[in-house]
Formats: sequence, C-alpha cells, structure tokens
Amino acid sequence: MDVDGYTLWITGGSLVLIAPQVSEFERRDALASLRHAQRLADGLRASRFDQHRRWYRAYRNALGRRGWRVAHSCQSVETAGGRTLLSPTQPLLLWLGSQHAELGEVLELCIDSLLMNAAGLAQLSGSALQESEDTTRIVLELGVLRPGALSLCSIALETTATLGADWLKAPLAGQTLRGDLFFQSLMAEPAPELRDSEREGVSRLLASHTLH
Repeated sequence: MDVDGYTLWITGGSLVLIAPQVSEFERRDALASLRHAQRLADGLRASRFDQHRRWYRAYRNALGRRGWRVAHSCQSVETAGGRTLLSPTQPLLLWLGSQHAELGEVLELCIDSLLMNAAGLAQLSGSALQESEDTTRIVLELGVLRPGALSLCSIALETTATLGADWLKAPLAGQTLRGDLFFQSLMAEPAPELRDSEREGVSRLLASHTLH
C-alpha cells in the first residue's frame, strides 16, 4: 500500500506507515524489532488479549532489548462502556495526527487501501483479533517510522458486536463494549548499544517480567 511514497506495512498486530526517506535497512530492522518484541511477549505466557497490561509491559521491554530507546511513553485505562461510539483506529489516528499533523490524510488513505486488500486484512486480523462465541477482543497498534524515529500507539478492547470486513474503521456502539479500554503510546529512537543478543534478550526480559 503506497500513498505519496509512504508505504503501509503489517507485522503481527501492528500497522506501520513508513516514510519514503527511510532506508531499506532501517525498515527491515524496525519491522523485525516489532515482530521480535511481540513474539517474546507472547512467549512469556502473557496473552495480549487476556492479560494486556502485563503483555504490553513485556512488549515495551523487549523493544528496548532490541535496540530502541523509548523517549516517551504513556498509558491510560478507562471504562469502555463510557464511550458512545468508537472505531478501533479512531484514537490511534488522532494521536498520530497530533504527532505528525501532515500525515493525517495519508494514514486515512492507507487504512482505506488496506480495507480493500483481503489478504492483508486477513494477515492483520490473525494477530489483532481474538474471537469467541460471544465477544471479540481487539489489540491493534498503529505507527509511523521516519529516519531515526518511531512513533507507536495501540488500543485494546472487547466488544460483543459482530465485526465485518470494515472492522478497522467501523464505529462500535458504547453498549457493545465490555471491560476496560487500554490505550498506549510511545516514541522511540534507534539505540544499537542497547541491543542484546537474542539469548540475552530472552533472559533479561524474563527477569524484568518476573520482578514487575
């Protein structure tokens, strides 16, 4: 998906908009880091759906071990039923738009393009959605990668609504939302000196995870 030279990439449950100035090495490293961090967090018996706060803490720590210095981090939790209408990408687009005002339309167009790409949407849904008999849980991350800077924000929610192919942008009525609504954001920069080997990263992550 390409809009004005910006490309949208899928890695696990993350959608990342990559600026045209980003080198192939930077792109590969960032996407691999996100995929690696998600897998490490998944491997700690902390479900991104059932134990989201615990999972996200492990995920953020794993990004650091992968060589990313977090310069800003924010988390909030609210009662999901307090909302009247909410689409999964709405708060993510608002936050990224506040950080990258000139990219608001590009992000919207890329999301629209993904909604028309059945294979890409299925790939994302495999990691971002967990369906049960009565509810669906959504854990979705959206980000922007520019040279030397990575902005990420994510949302976790549970709904009784039946999701269609347009689930990324379809509004969910407040009465269909269950439990808490989690929102996280962070800004990071490459810091190769922080990078562990894979084995060291797993060991240190397990230690930090145990202590919290």
